Amino acid sequence: MLKRLFFISAFAAISTTNFSQVLSDSVTMAPGYANQVYYELSSGTKTISNSTNWDLQFSSNLMSGSIRINGGQGVELFEANTSDTSNFATSTIDTSSLTNLYDGYLSWEQDAFTAQATGHPNYGWGIYTGAGNLTGIKVYVIKLTSGVLKKIWIRNFIASGNIIFSIADLDGSNMTTKTLNRSTYSTKRFFYYDVENDSILDSEPAKASWDFVFRKYSKMVAPGTYYNVTGALTNANIGVAQVDNTPTADAKTNYSNYSLDSSINILGYDWKSFNMSTFSWDITDSLSYIIKNYNEDVWQVIFTGTTGSSQGKMYFTKEKIATVSLEENTPVLNVGVYPNPTSSVLNINFELVNSSFPAMINLFDMNGRVVKMISNDFQNSGFNQLKTDISELQSGVYFLQIKSGSNSITKRVVKQ
Repeated sequence: MLKRLFFISAFAAISTTNFSQVLSDSVTMAPGYANQVYYELSSGTKTISNSTNWDLQFSSNLMSGSIRINGGQGVELFEANTSDTSNFATSTIDTSSLTNLYDGYLSWEQDAFTAQATGHPNYGWGIYTGAGNLTGIKVYVIKLTSGVLKKIWIRNFIASGNIIFSIADLDGSNMTTKTLNRSTYSTKRFFYYDVENDSILDSEPAKASWDFVFRKYSKMVAPGTYYNVTGALTNANIGVAQVDNTPTADAKTNYSNYSLDSSINILGYDWKSFNMSTFSWDITDSLSYIIKNYNEDVWQVIFTGTTGSSQGKMYFTKEKIATVSLEENTPVLNVGVYPNPTSSVLNINFELVNSSFPAMINLFDMNGRVVKMISNDFQNSGFNQLKTDISELQSGVYFLQIKSGSNSITKRVVKQ
């Protein structure tokens, strides 16, 4: 449950604007970008972890089926030419025809394992079986950071916490079945797994203690063309506006004119480019980023340089340019929203405590615009169940708000 109306009115509730000192900073990812670095704007805290010693990235969210791969360090995922999981331990995978699957960067939920999801109840690797549980239906081939090929079957996703998967050689030998309890890592956004060493890596700072992570990752740079790139990916629900071809001083002054986006790759990698004439990195002129973080402060970030892979160092400046004050309300409505993510129908369960204050139910985009008015005068007290079809909306992050009298509650909704 979101206690603040985060992004519902992107800049409407700003109480003070206080241009402060411009601070210069940098992160060092080590030669060859061997590390990933988590960075928090407010404190300047940097959390460094090895980026070469994990294959899979699991979400700790008990309602998230996200499983990402370490594409920047050579991990690849393929859909095998069979969906027969019954003989996983005995059959041999034919690698002559494999479909390569990739992580996406609209959100952290857009991952390789769910790349072929067709919508509820099909989540790509698994089928929804009720009560928040998924059962695996596909066999995949995974190339590990070492280059070794294995086959993998995500067997079960249990809403209470456990995720169960099996990994074996391509002929089914050396099969191991692993159970990981995601609730163990509830204070973190993600935890990581090294297949060959059968080790779990709890290497992140707390989930709200970083704004972006500098990482090497695999990205589609042209239709059907993927390259490894290095840049910054933002934490979930961080709002970013990329301001192009604008003097950075003007961008700072007019920051409230820019629309925020929660896509995790707005910062990305393309603020720099390699100059083949000088064999050095060029930094894009008149480019800055407006960022609203978890503290609801607004920052301007400007990238100023990079050493490239020789040292893996990236330079930037940051300046806090506004403080946002948002009123918090004590919710009186118990709300459940499912499935989430969804590609079409959204089910809304809620309790309206007092029908004397009719409920207004609206869906907002990241910039505070109402994209769907579900109800403007809902008066049934007690437990209610509603459905709304959002298939016409573009993929992305939205916010469902139910407001009754002076009380309101907001839920984040992901449209696939």
